[in-house]
Amino acid sequence: MTDKFSLIKKSLIGAAVCTGLLLSGCGTTSDSAKPVEFQAAKHTLVPVEVIFDKSEIFSVSMSKDSKWIAFMKVHEGAQNLFVVPQEGALSQAIPLTNYGDGIDGFQWSSRKNELFVFRDFEGNENSQIFRLNFKEELTLPPTVERLTPHDDVNYEFEAQLSASPEVLVIGANHDDKSRIDLFHLDMKTKQMTNVFENKLGFNGQFINDEGQTILGSNLNRDNSSTLYKFSNGKWVEVMTTLPGETFDFHSYDKDSNTAYISADIQGRDKQELLLVDLSTDKITTAHKDPLKQSDLHHIVFDQDGKPLIASYYGGRLRNYPLTETATNVLSQIHANFDEDVDILVDKIDHQQNQWHISVSSAQRPKRKFVYSASSKQFIDLLNQKPKVDPNLLGERKSITYTASDGQQIQAYLTLPRQSQVDLPLIVLPHGGPWHRDYWGYSSDYFVPFAHFFANRGYAVLQPNFRGSLGFGKQFTMQGERNWGTGLMQQDLTDGVHFLIEKGIVDSKRVGIMGASYGGYAALAGTTFTPDLYQAAISYVGPSSLITLVESWPEVYRPYLGTWFKAVGDPLIESDRVDMASRSPINFVDRIKTPLMLIQGANDPRVTQIESDNIARELHKTGRHVEYILAKDEGHGFKKHTNKVATVIAMEAFFAKHLGGTKSENVDMKIKAHLASLKVDTSKL
Repeated sequence: MTDKFSLIKKSLIGAAVCTGLLLSGCGTTSDSAKPVEFQAAKHTLVPVEVIFDKSEIFSVSMSKDSKWIAFMKVHEGAQNLFVVPQEGALSQAIPLTNYGDGIDGFQWSSRKNELFVFRDFEGNENSQIFRLNFKEELTLPPTVERLTPHDDVNYEFEAQLSASPEVLVIGANHDDKSRIDLFHLDMKTKQMTNVFENKLGFNGQFINDEGQTILGSNLNRDNSSTLYKFSNGKWVEVMTTLPGETFDFHSYDKDSNTAYISADIQGRDKQELLLVDLSTDKITTAHKDPLKQSDLHHIVFDQDGKPLIASYYGGRLRNYPLTETATNVLSQIHANFDEDVDILVDKIDHQQNQWHISVSSAQRPKRKFVYSASSKQFIDLLNQKPKVDPNLLGERKSITYTASDGQQIQAYLTLPRQSQVDLPLIVLPHGGPWHRDYWGYSSDYFVPFAHFFANRGYAVLQPNFRGSLGFGKQFTMQGERNWGTGLMQQDLTDGVHFLIEKGIVDSKRVGIMGASYGGYAALAGTTFTPDLYQAAISYVGPSSLITLVESWPEVYRPYLGTWFKAVGDPLIESDRVDMASRSPINFVDRIKTPLMLIQGANDPRVTQIESDNIARELHKTGRHVEYILAKDEGHGFKKHTNKVATVIAMEAFFAKHLGGTKSENVDMKIKAHLASLKVDTSKL
């Protein structure tokens, strides 16, 4: 699940572990770009082990010398790193790591046969960095070397210096627990040199090719942001935004002393691509959404640092090529795909004229290719035919409905193919809430869940409610102080009523499920709209906004301006009272909806106390709650057995209370593992 709940770059209550690619195979042909044909299939239950398959691969990435492809796949019970020659077959891939609690990610080094691996311990989010070297003969074991020294520090990889590849640029509170500084790590000596003491509290920064911070932004107490530049040996303020306005850094050109940022400042509602002249501090618009629907989603630059492709995302992705060359290459790429897809240019290797692209569709996992604009050939990055017949998955589409105050809400509706009227409904709000849902199968951890439940006969609604990102600052700011009892929750309620009025949904069979903020929304649904839902699942969801914030280390406070403005600061008495009024734990007596709680014991964002407390209160009043606790997980389950067992529990829970279909032949090992995760609430 990924969003604003992790300190600087991740959300503080967000989606946790990204879904990967359920694909494999490779070669240098564009044949796999063509749609796969399946015969029309009668309704069949897709086994949970197939949708959440151990063989699915994701984070597929080609080495800088184009010789190797690396990816992550379940191995030893969790996601580990594999590598295969670029022209090899997936069956030739060799695991390079064997961690029982998996890895969180990896990055190719600029040097031959070298990668950097990132992992924490059982979800504690103190990420460590490892250097891994492998031999050309993959049968020989790789060497793995830990580079970061402290178990209780979270180290964030920023860059590898191109001029000094032995040096990594890392962000961490390594020297001062209350401050996230920038370091240069010499991999030969293991010495970490503090190159930027973050005394201004930057929550965003642009790092130049020498690994130095030259632009920075901090989040002020009133939720405004200040942009700084490093000029003549000191930090100089360029501008301060209004509360709620934000910006992100994209590029910096030393010769012209200009920078490209995306921002919604100076009267703009949507984030536009802006050019900042740092000599005069003049800001001009370089590109904005022609349809005025959404923020800038993605930008690709040419080799001279000028914008080449601007992308925006309303209900679907829209690309705007800004040169004739970009227009022609994008047309060539699109010509190879006959089916309904979104194509995003992730990056361009200008030296080799290679375009790295992601191809998203609604019913099959993301595919990745490298397209040579010179030879007009595709390098297929381990893409395979889908493991699941798309005809057995749901029909997924972008919809819009009108909220009770007149605001238009964009959402994704996934429907079963065999029937699309009078259905049981699962509302699936995203985490964050400073995040948003997308159309593609691999765009979020929970899209496969939506297809899984559509296959079981449910309609699944994923609304981009007020407070979500991507639709302009006014839309996001309408979520302020609206958690639980305001517009954010009302948008979910209005979505339910919209589908009921359309005849799609049976009003007596409505459930809600979500993780992180979505888990909070599920608990809020049971307490603040107790007659709307007949079943609810809270997955790592906070039951108290007060204890949630109070559980975070002090180092977080400088980066929580958005949080305090939107939700409240428990150190301010009036805020504390308001937060209590929006905390489901204080309204347990209203709950009559059957409830399931899912929690990771090592979760540092939404700690175990959040689920323990509400389970304990429900038990005291004689009401049943199903409680699943994984002692080896954090903010979202990464281990395959935990994930599959949890999905089986969800399936049975919703079938019992909403009447959908459930699996009849569940593997006995999965049943046994699920039993081991269940908590006896009488002992809390």
